[in-house]
Amino acid sequence: MKEKIYKGSTKTLYQSDEDYALIMSFDDTLKISKDEVIEVSGKGVINNSISAYIMQKLDMIGIDNHLIEKTNMRQQLVQFVDVYPIQVHLCSLACGRYVTDFGMEDGFVFDSPIIDFRIKNKELNYPIINEFQIISFGWMSKYELKEMKNKAIRIHDFLAGLFATAQIRMVDIKLEFGRVFNGDDFMSMLVDEISPDTCKLWDMESNEKLCYEVAQDNPEKVIAAYQEVQKRLNIKK
Repeated sequence: MKEKIYKGSTKTLYQSDEDYALIMSFDDTLKISKDEVIEVSGKGVINNSISAYIMQKLDMIGIDNHLIEKTNMRQQLVQFVDVYPIQVHLCSLACGRYVTDFGMEDGFVFDSPIIDFRIKNKELNYPIINEFQIISFGWMSKYELKEMKNKAIRIHDFLAGLFATAQIRMVDIKLEFGRVFNGDDFMSMLVDEISPDTCKLWDMESNEKLCYEVAQDNPEKVIAAYQEVQKRLNIKK
């Protein structure tokens, strides 16, 4: 049995046979609130396929990411990366806190995606942090922050188009990055996963939820929603 490096709410990381790589295993768990995680049988297999497919698409347009290869139905071999303690949230229309905190009309479409930075700390409930604080705390340099923002916007725009061709509206997306040495210098690299666990995905016509939001109303519909995304993107199992 490989040594367990990290256990999250939806994935587990193990040490691989190579020092430069880890095994990322997609679990069947889904976090639906700060204190509640449910079991959704088969979800990890679907997310593994969707995320591997998307990472490969991003690699084709020059977005460096940690995927080396999908090794089986549930696992990927990924590059070891020094992950930033920051999540990047990009939102294209008003929902969630934009409605509750700012009183915006639900569904108002922004001219361009709005970026929020959040601290990767579930005990603190992922608090929002600004660019000045990130730099002042020494978590990232100005250059790294700028590079991460530029890549995040490119990823958002590309995936918004990719999902639109499948008649899916990508309302928002959560991204994670880290730094890795490329032989000459350090560069930023996309890590984690991109799946219905990390995106708000709605049907373009009906606004039917095709992502983790389904679990809040009916956990039994999660698999069907995730399978629909897989089907529309024409991803082989």
